[in-house]
Amino acid sequence: MKSIVSILIALFLLLPGCGKKGPPVPPRQSPVPSVSDLKYRIDGSLLTLTWTIPKEKEGEKTAFDGFILYRYKSPISNSPCKNCPKLFHKVADIKIDTFGNGIKNMKHRDEVEKGFAYTYKVILYTKNGASGVDSNYVIFNY
Repeated sequence: MKSIVSILIALFLLLPGCGKKGPPVPPRQSPVPSVSDLKYRIDGSLLTLTWTIPKEKEGEKTAFDGFILYRYKSPISNSPCKNCPKLFHKVADIKIDTFGNGIKNMKHRDEVEKGFAYTYKVILYTKNGASGVDSNYVIFNY
């Protein structure tokens, strides 16, 4: 009789488990949209990059905070192979709120040097630290 009671107590203690144990999982976040219309214009040695702030999904309020601008720069004479990875460097952290409310277009200026191949991209990030994926690339030789 004691063994049956012991077995029942053991089963009672083991059954109310919450399921599979594992590391904590962060709450689901909506994916951060990416920029798809990064464009450039060169006037002398001054490069002007422009893009539009992506629209938020209907019914979702994502707090966009800013953009990180990245640049890859390499001498034209040392042009890498077509499929070689590019090592981008952070050029600027551009806060959206510095441009005021209601703004839809962003702009950044950068000096370029003759004899170099350039690639630029921007990545949107939110106030809670989530980042989007790469924008389209702007690629040119100067």
